[in-house]
Amino acid sequence: MLIASSCGTSFGEKYTIGNLEIYFTEDISNRYVEGLGKYFNDHHLIQNETHSVQLTSDTESFILKMVLNDEYKSLPSAQKKNLELLTADLQHKVFRDLPFKIQICDMNFNPIEK
Repeated sequence: MLIASSCGTSFGEKYTIGNLEIYFTEDISNRYVEGLGKYFNDHHLIQNETHSVQLTSDTESFILKMVLNDEYKSLPSAQKKNLELLTADLQHKVFRDLPFKIQICDMNFNPIEK
C-alpha cells in the first residue's frame, strides 16, 4: 500500500486496530468503522508501522481518505487499478453496496486527486 502516517491534528474520533488508526466523523456509525478495521485486518492491509485513514461522508457517499506516501506526488498509474478493485470490494463488503469512494490525500487528509 502507499499509505503514510498522518500527524497530530484532530481528524475526528479515533479507532485503532493494530497499527491502523481510523479517524471518523460523528456522522459515521461505529459498525462501518469496525467493519473497515476488520476488512483491513482480514486482508492483511495493516502495515508494520502506524498509518492512518479517515472515514467521512458527504451528501452523496461514504468517503475513505487514504494518505499517499510522501515519496509520490500522485498515485502511480500501476496502483490505480488496485485502488479501483479495493473501492469496489469495500463498497460491497463493508458498506453493503451503499455509495462509497476512496480519495487519495496528503497527510492532513486534503484530497490530492479526484
